Amino acid sequence: MPAPLRLPLVSLPLLAGALALLTPFASTSAQQAAPLVLSQLTWFDRAGHATGKLGPLGDHGNLELSPDGSRVAVAVVDRVRKTRDIWMYQTSNGERRQFTTDPAEENWLIFSPDGARVAINAFGPEQSGLFVSPATGGQPREAVLTDPSGAWPVSWSPDGQSILFVTNGPKTSNDIWVLPLSGDRTPKPYQRTEASENWAAFSPDGRWVAFSSTASSDVPEVYVTRFPTPGRAWRISADGGSQARWRKDGKEIFYLAPDRTLMAAPVTLGDDTVKVGAIEPLFQITFPYGAYHAFDVAMNGARFLVNSSVLSGSGQRLQARAAIDRQGQRQDRR
Repeated sequence: MPAPLRLPLVSLPLLAGALALLTPFASTSAQQAAPLVLSQLTWFDRAGHATGKLGPLGDHGNLELSPDGSRVAVAVVDRVRKTRDIWMYQTSNGERRQFTTDPAEENWLIFSPDGARVAINAFGPEQSGLFVSPATGGQPREAVLTDPSGAWPVSWSPDGQSILFVTNGPKTSNDIWVLPLSGDRTPKPYQRTEASENWAAFSPDGRWVAFSSTASSDVPEVYVTRFPTPGRAWRISADGGSQARWRKDGKEIFYLAPDRTLMAAPVTLGDDTVKVGAIEPLFQITFPYGAYHAFDVAMNGARFLVNSSVLSGSGQRLQARAAIDRQGQRQDRR
């Protein structure tokens, strides 16, 4: 097994506004003061109608659907340890099991294209970095990257050969790197400028990457550029955007506008061109954390799994929960 790779130590957390819960090294007093946050994993159709709930209430962070849509990996706070662990939910019936149990902070997981493996981050006093393991769990995981400051896996290439991950540095803020999984495993910068680049996602054919960047303004915008060698970047979003997700056929990109509206951008990908159609606002969502993916897209782009806020950090019950409940009651009466 090749030795785990090391990146230079940097001192800043990954994402602007990341909460103290993202690091197990926050002070005990700060951890004890962490407010109660609750959210509900909820299915919505394209019109914004809630069509069902998945699993119990919890302090949910990042979420990621498996390639076949049968499972979703969710980062859930352990309020005793004050760290996050990954849980796996079955989308058919809501059954769940805890996937990680060690003391490290583990808050981000992506699936391999065939769903057989996962890449996960860990941030703790013993070892920090990226790890690959079987998606079934229960077997030793392989360290593929060691980074004491933290690294976040965001997308696995369709050919299974590369992982995109994000780091943060004091000079260049968020940066996107490529980690090869065979041959020379030296990480290579993919988007690393003085701007903040984040939320990278491979296109279904692996030839393109959607990502967010503040290169043109203080507000991030969604762009698409080529892979493996980036060149021209085509702007997708109109007035700000982040958290881009592709439809499985590559014909739409979904992203969040600054006002938390879920947007749908039709795209046509040529050999060296990207054409963007009329962008459609779908519906507005509420979610507890800006540092995590707030939604994922089912295969055909007809429904979305959203981490919907229920209880704010101040303990106030949000209107979003009431709306979810009312919509669920209407669905039950049909």
